[in-house]
Amino acid sequence: MEGAALMSLGQAMNAVQSYWWPFVRLLALLSLAPIFGHRALNVRTRVLLALAVTIAISAALPAMPVIDPLSLAGVLTTLEQIAIGALLGLALQLVFMIFSVVGEVVSTQMGMAMARYNDPVNGVSSSSIVAQLYFILLVLLFFTIDGHLLSVSVLYQSFVFWPVGGGLPWLGLNTFVYTLGWVLAAATLITLPVVFCMTLVQFCFGLLNRISPAMNLFSLGFPMAILTGLASIVLIMPDLPQHYLHLTRELLGNLGVLLREGQP
Repeated sequence: MEGAALMSLGQAMNAVQSYWWPFVRLLALLSLAPIFGHRALNVRTRVLLALAVTIAISAALPAMPVIDPLSLAGVLTTLEQIAIGALLGLALQLVFMIFSVVGEVVSTQMGMAMARYNDPVNGVSSSSIVAQLYFILLVLLFFTIDGHLLSVSVLYQSFVFWPVGGGLPWLGLNTFVYTLGWVLAAATLITLPVVFCMTLVQFCFGLLNRISPAMNLFSLGFPMAILTGLASIVLIMPDLPQHYLHLTRELLGNLGVLLREGQP
């Protein structure tokens, strides 16, 4: 009877281990992924969500290695899962980072850099009003295209290409660093029309003020720049879903490359 009890206890420990590694990786992903990593979602809710998703997808995941979580190898494997989950979460956050940069640049060009929104929830002291507008719209688009299901799909693929105990994907990390340049390039292309309009307005009023200094037309450039910026935002807003979907497809393609190159 005692041997049977010890055997059942050992089987229970092995079953718990098969849930532990996906749970750690998923929790690290949710801590940095868009929407789920938002501070409005408290830690307890995030942990419960990670536990529920782990139980739901554990049967479809590849077989987990038998590693004692309390041993040195178990601690290193846990840190490995945290690093992989954080890498995937940051990768999924890239599209939101693009539009955050876009909002800051547009606000500066419009002369609304001082119009800030107290935003400790996102981990910053303040953010621009335009960036907050983009963030709210991106949240709606994220759930419209089932971004939460895409996040779970990316997690599943990570266990196929980066199995537990396989080590850190150094080639994948290198690809992720180069992907940060893609963020800056995409933000530049999106903000280019607005920046051109703002520069043209300020150049025209500066030229008129140079021709006729007594009229002080340059002072009219600031309200006109704000009105032109708002008009530009209104004009490009209908194309925001298209830009978001295109960038999301590019992101998923980059994630596919990231997973394949990091495969041991």
